[in-house]
Amino acid sequence: MISFIRSSLAICLVASSLVAISDTPSFAQATSSIDLPAERCISFRNSGADGFRLINDCNYPVRLKSCLQADGSSNLCVDPARWLESVLDAGAETTTAYLPLQTINIFACRTSAQIIIDSNGQGHCEYDPSGMGSLPLLLASSLKNAASIITPSDYPRGIKAEGTTRFEMAVAADGRPQSCVVTRSSGKEALDKATCDAFMKRARFTPAKDANGVAIAGRYRGNVTWKEQ
Repeated sequence: MISFIRSSLAICLVASSLVAISDTPSFAQATSSIDLPAERCISFRNSGADGFRLINDCNYPVRLKSCLQADGSSNLCVDPARWLESVLDAGAETTTAYLPLQTINIFACRTSAQIIIDSNGQGHCEYDPSGMGSLPLLLASSLKNAASIITPSDYPRGIKAEGTTRFEMAVAADGRPQSCVVTRSSGKEALDKATCDAFMKRARFTPAKDANGVAIAGRYRGNVTWKEQ
């Protein structure tokens, strides 16, 4: 945890490392080769009457979870429900203005990760390659045409390989896939790409629904085991 004080201002910033991932294309290979401590992005800006707002100084969006401590006590922040989540675009400020002497616990990461708060009030960034981790996870039964998605002709020509590709898809409210990310490679990029290509082209889903029964976006996780042709 990093602490800094400016005048009568105290802010606690909790360091988090995460994967640097660009905008998700229709097919993407998950990677974890780059660490990016997100606390470097967060600073503050005076906001009238000696108040302040948090600001994202980085050139990419950042996800924040913050918990305001009362009377210097961190007990309230043990409850995950006390943490408020927001996303700051590059150069953007929080809509909430804080007062001097207020202490804020903050966890930050790129929007390609979700922030998980445990029962001790500690947080970490959990890699979310689709960038859709806040959306409901669809059941396997939501896939309408599982038997017809992968066909023998989908096996890539010119290779001899076997393996299982695990993937995650973003699914729109109309049940059509929006993106596909390989979360565990089969060991052969051609098989991984063939998996996402087939699902992006043919998969159709029964979408998730909100509390009012309205169709909403969701995400789907699956796997395909390839056998040498």
